[in-house]
Amino acid sequence: KDKAWCCQALSLINPKQRFSRLRLMKNPIRLPVLLVDLLLLAGLAAIWIALAPTRIGGQVSYIMVNGISMEPGFHTGDLVLVRAAAPYQVGDVVTYRDAEMGAYVIHRIIETLPNGYVLQGDNNSWIDAYQPTDSEIIGKLWIHVPNLGKAFQWLRAPLNMVLALGLLGGVFMASMFSQSEPGKKTKGKKNGASNSGIFEIALYGAAVLAMAFLALTIFTFSRPLTRTADAIKYQHSGVFFYSATGAPNIYDTDLVRTGEPIFPRLTCAINVGFSYAATSVYAQELSGSHNLIARISDDQSGWQRTISLIPQTAFDGDSYSTASEVDLCRVQALVTEVEEQTGFRPGTYTLTILPRVSIAGKIDGQELHDSFEAELVFKFDKVHFYLASAASSSTNPLFTSAQGQASSTAVQPNSFKLFGFEFMIAESRILGLAGLLLSLIGLGIMGAYLMKLAQRDPDAFINVKYGSLLMNVYDRGFESTSQVVDVASVDDLAKLANRQNAMILHTLRDFRHFYFVQADGTIYRYVAGGVRRNPAESSQMPHPEILNGGS
Repeated sequence: KDKAWCCQALSLINPKQRFSRLRLMKNPIRLPVLLVDLLLLAGLAAIWIALAPTRIGGQVSYIMVNGISMEPGFHTGDLVLVRAAAPYQVGDVVTYRDAEMGAYVIHRIIETLPNGYVLQGDNNSWIDAYQPTDSEIIGKLWIHVPNLGKAFQWLRAPLNMVLALGLLGGVFMASMFSQSEPGKKTKGKKNGASNSGIFEIALYGAAVLAMAFLALTIFTFSRPLTRTADAIKYQHSGVFFYSATGAPNIYDTDLVRTGEPIFPRLTCAINVGFSYAATSVYAQELSGSHNLIARISDDQSGWQRTISLIPQTAFDGDSYSTASEVDLCRVQALVTEVEEQTGFRPGTYTLTILPRVSIAGKIDGQELHDSFEAELVFKFDKVHFYLASAASSSTNPLFTSAQGQASSTAVQPNSFKLFGFEFMIAESRILGLAGLLLSLIGLGIMGAYLMKLAQRDPDAFINVKYGSLLMNVYDRGFESTSQVVDVASVDDLAKLANRQNAMILHTLRDFRHFYFVQADGTIYRYVAGGVRRNPAESSQMPHPEILNGGS
């Protein structure tokens, strides 16, 4: 009688209400997945529209700063994003392609012309020789990110790209493996889920290692074991100096020293000298030739005259020093004559001292042929001569240097750098093959274990495979509250649980394992290891309706 009354009372309860305890694993407040996907898609579309590169249909060009011409605002390794914004204005920082140099240049516009723009680097004392048009300007500064260009440069290396893609793939796979935890923890959950999680981590770790070692193997076997030795670097350097007879009441001493202005009314002759040196620890049998000229010019009109000071002269060794007297009164007389004959009087002229050096010899046994030029620039008028860049530049106008390099035919073991460390190709090949073999062995062992476990103990196999989805319960009769549908495999049940964002309920009944998922008033069931009962047989069982952690 009590049993009949119990069953009658239970029948008065809505089946969904009676099963509500079994749905504790669902998240009651959850944004619809479709809405989340739409928001994510909209966000990705907005990012694409804003940041897509021009080469693939976007509006942004990515430029990496290389050089010091725009310091202190921009440094080598900075990433600059530019967008087309014609017409451009004075003060805009733009990137253009210099057709003469065949390179991209990022400088600031200082003047607009009818058919182009005049640009200059913030750290340069001279203007750019090339004057780009609107069509030659790539774009105007939009975003400046310090040092990010170094990261892009790092990603351009094949191995680094493989590692980055592997990491992104690993994060994606981890998100697929991970399952959402229920909102409330169940006390009766066994350690099987934890063990399955550990097994998943081990399996995933072995797979990631196998992919990493495979990438390393492919990369190292695509590189030769040896390579040509690095180019040998050397340095050109030159220093100017000058002096003249001075008046003690005008200068600190009776000599005009390097860096001081010269007044032709006090002295016409100035002694200009230049010292050159080529430095390299590998230099051998160096020799060369040099000359020295003076060039008088007007920057505005382009007029110039050249005066030879020292003819082509040979020298032995890696250095030389030379000096020549320059008649400043003769220079002024020359420009005065030009003014009288042409009527053009700019007021200020430029006097440039130009040494030209050609050097030959051997660097570490390799033939070397190179040249070097420097210049010392004076501005002058009818009263005095003075260094042109003394007040407008932080660089030393008296010192010039340039780096050269000579190719080498020597062969050395090939290597590559990763995270600041250098690895040899030969050793990395062995490491990649050994690591790949061990990883595959590990994956094989785990695969064999899973196959054996599936045959010997299906419940243990299910626990390992779907442990994060399982919830152990005590109720044995809730099938009678809803329509029961038996599924062919636990995999089908797991798909349904994932689609419903639900847990798989597990109970042990008559030494058989029952797995359930409730969806829309229907119970889907899978029975491991035995003949399935039909709902009528299940309804004759007692109904304690006690869930793990319930009352």
